[in-house]
Amino acid sequence: MLWLANLIMTYRSRSLVKRLRPHLPATGLIADVGSGTGHNAEAIRRLNGIEVHEFDVADLHWVGPGPQIFDKCRLPAEDGSFESLLLLFVLQYPDSPSELLKECRRVSRGPTLVVQSTFRGTWGRTVLAVREFFWGRAALRLAVLTGLVHCAGHILKPRRFFTVSELHRLFDEAGFVVVNTIPAEWFGLCVSRDLFILQPRKR
Repeated sequence: MLWLANLIMTYRSRSLVKRLRPHLPATGLIADVGSGTGHNAEAIRRLNGIEVHEFDVADLHWVGPGPQIFDKCRLPAEDGSFESLLLLFVLQYPDSPSELLKECRRVSRGPTLVVQSTFRGTWGRTVLAVREFFWGRAALRLAVLTGLVHCAGHILKPRRFFTVSELHRLFDEAGFVVVNTIPAEWFGLCVSRDLFILQPRKR
């Protein structure tokens, strides 16, 4: 059971990193905020020249060294510490996604890459809610039961779901310019896993 879960997560992370690779710096230190199981960071570490620092509000890692814990309000890093920053399926969880984005803008001197599921219409929102339940709370409970993680008190319960236009407004509010939006549509389900390339707005 454990090997199968790890195999699925490894395949998923490698597929995601392949999508991110053209937008990552060639070398340097990047941040993975909301690093979760650690699989995405581990897949990026396999790319020559890139070092990854993980941050999360709870330690949910299966692989790798694990995250530096932060308090949801301020990342424990100096201004401009990172060449680039990743937010991968994170913005549905925090109390204030706008404040988290502002912190990401503060600590990164390069692009912020956001991958976030979006929906269109009632059907799309329903599909996304079901997906979040199985990949969030249900997956965490299974991981705790099988001993993969030891953070039983932390429940991955999404606080919101987004349309593309809602995310664009959120990025603007946090001081970002959207350089590019690259969708990955789930055919017929009105859900997409969109990649947003963000740059800080010039003052």
